[in-house]
Amino acid sequence: MKPISAFKFFQLTWLNKPAPDRLIYKLIKRRQIRSIVEIGLGDGTRCSNMISVAQKFSPDDKIKYTGIDLFDARDADTPPLKLIEMHRELNGLDAKTQLVPGNLGSALPRIANAHVRTDMVIISAGFDDLEFETTQMFLPRMLHPSSVVLIQDYEDEAFYVHSRLEIEKMADQSKIAKPASATEQNKVA
Repeated sequence: MKPISAFKFFQLTWLNKPAPDRLIYKLIKRRQIRSIVEIGLGDGTRCSNMISVAQKFSPDDKIKYTGIDLFDARDADTPPLKLIEMHRELNGLDAKTQLVPGNLGSALPRIANAHVRTDMVIISAGFDDLEFETTQMFLPRMLHPSSVVLIQDYEDEAFYVHSRLEIEKMADQSKIAKPASATEQNKVA
C-alpha cells in the first residue's frame, strides 16, 4: 500500500466528514502515533485512514492497530459492520492489526494487559456510562506518560482529549465511588 498524499492528508484534517475525526488525524501526525486502540469502529472507514496517516508521519516502526466493536452483533439501529469484511480491508494495509469482537465492558479487560504502552486510545460515543465506569480502571495500564485518550461525547459527537494523568484520576474516582455506593446498599439491605 502506498502512503497517503499530502492532498489526502489535507482532506482528512480539514474537509473530512464527520468533522470530529479531523482532530484524530491531526493528533496522529503531531504525536507520531504508532499504536492505536479504537473502541467503536462506526462504519469502519476511520480505522484505515488512521493507519495511513500514522504510516506517513511516524518513524519506521510498524503501526499497531486494535479495533473493538460488536461487529455482527450490532443492534438494528446501527449500520451493520461485518467482522470478516473488516479483516479483509485491514489485511491490505502494511500494519499489525487485530479486531476484537465485543463491547467496551467485555473486550477491554481481555486486551488491556496485551496492549501496554499504547500511544492513542479512541472511545467512540454510544458506550454505556456504567460500562465505562467499570472498565476505566483498565485504561491506565495500557498507557505510557505521553499517551492520549480521546473520548467522544454522545450529544455533540466531539472528541475530548485526556492525558494519562487525567485517566488515572478518573479511574481512582470510580474506585472511591464504588465502595461508597456498596456501603449505601448494605445499609439499605
